[in-house]
Amino acid sequence: MKKGIQLYAIRSLCSRDLEAGLRTVSEIGYQGVEFAGFFGHSAGEVSGWLEKYHLEAMGAHIPADDIFDRPDETIAFHKAIGNRRIICPWFDLKTRADVELLASKMKAVAPKYEAAGMKLFYHNHAHEFAMDGDERLIDILAGLVPELSLEFDVFWVYRGGAVPLDYLKKYHDRIEIFHAKDGTMEEGTIAGTGNVPLPEIFAYAKEIGMEWAVVESEASDEEAPQIDAASKDYAYISKLA
Repeated sequence: MKKGIQLYAIRSLCSRDLEAGLRTVSEIGYQGVEFAGFFGHSAGEVSGWLEKYHLEAMGAHIPADDIFDRPDETIAFHKAIGNRRIICPWFDLKTRADVELLASKMKAVAPKYEAAGMKLFYHNHAHEFAMDGDERLIDILAGLVPELSLEFDVFWVYRGGAVPLDYLKKYHDRIEIFHAKDGTMEEGTIAGTGNVPLPEIFAYAKEIGMEWAVVESEASDEEAPQIDAASKDYAYISKLA
């Protein structure tokens, strides 16, 4: 299983100097990156840095407005940097009606991304595990958009009151990447120091041939601790992957 990092994990450095962020994670040992913004840089610049630091663009968290309202521009940019995973990282979901709105937006653009050789993903936080009637919102979404791929963040599944491994098993045929994140009900932590059962999650991920484990530490808002956390998270998941 390859090891990637969601660049939000080192957001303080990336927002100041994206190239330095890519160089840093490459030096730590990560094989790929999941972008969280490009800070005004062109696709050509980003593609050049990826090649320079031997990194794969294994995904990107993209604002919902860009995914749904500007698909042609989004496709062009991500094709240029070699990214084929178009990941919606957030949508305000409180009720079934909210999910139905999101599903309609996804179904309208999914064929366009598929035609471009890309996949549309949804990345969860905790709020998608709220109930509407006898169903969790995330399950309603998965049912309404069967062509949707899912990027489960196992920390947020846990924070949402569900069992991460159960969700990986339930949707095993719709997942190829996951966020390997740890924490408690109060806060995110360095991998291996929280309550998320990462060893059994990795064991199952390897069993089903998951392609990428993606780190995204929630441990700090400061630049130096973010980089330190990225290094420690890499060391821990390297023992499991």
